[in-house]
Amino acid sequence: MRPFIKLALIMAPALWPAAPSTAQTSLPSTPPQMPAVTNIGPNDRIQVTVFREPELSVDDVPVDESGRVILPLVGPVTAAGKSTEALSTEIQGRLQHYLRNPKVTVAVKQVAGKRITVAGAVNQPGVFPIEGRTTLLQAVALARGPSQVAKLDQALIFRDRDGKRTAARFDLKAISKGKAVDPEVLPGDTIAMGSSGFKTAWRDIVMTLRSVNVFSVIP
Repeated sequence: MRPFIKLALIMAPALWPAAPSTAQTSLPSTPPQMPAVTNIGPNDRIQVTVFREPELSVDDVPVDESGRVILPLVGPVTAAGKSTEALSTEIQGRLQHYLRNPKVTVAVKQVAGKRITVAGAVNQPGVFPIEGRTTLLQAVALARGPSQVAKLDQALIFRDRDGKRTAARFDLKAISKGKAVDPEVLPGDTIAMGSSGFKTAWRDIVMTLRSVNVFSVIP
């Protein structure tokens, strides 16, 4: 078994958080107090209450990776990037085709944590929270830096976008000397630091990628 694949299989249970519960709960008589949120984001969980229409209300619905939610009668609607007020107004507009003067309230129940995964030849692999702009060098530093067997020209970033797997390779040594741009990492990215036995696995992974529309892949 190739080193990278073996490492992924060993680390997977510890790195990936458990899936959120899908248990249904009854709608509260009044919306709960939620933390202030500027805009709804992917993987947030929201509550949609349609006044006097419990069958159209949803107590807890996740925003998917593409930023959409699916609601009764309304169908799919883009939520990510909108305020709760703007989303409420949009849902009300759609429901006007079916209801008379619908009143809709949207609240964010849970804000998705902004996290990245750092694996491979680093001193402390794991899942790390990030705030604000975070670069590749900063992400590797969160994992206590490259290990002694790390290949600095094999810093890999894997990213899912529009349901497709994308990837790129970067040279940490060149970045640290200012000879290459230090790329920004995004929530949900996986950073894998290569080692001496990693090159063949990297080439095999690149050959299986269906899309590279986020980065330019360097063989």
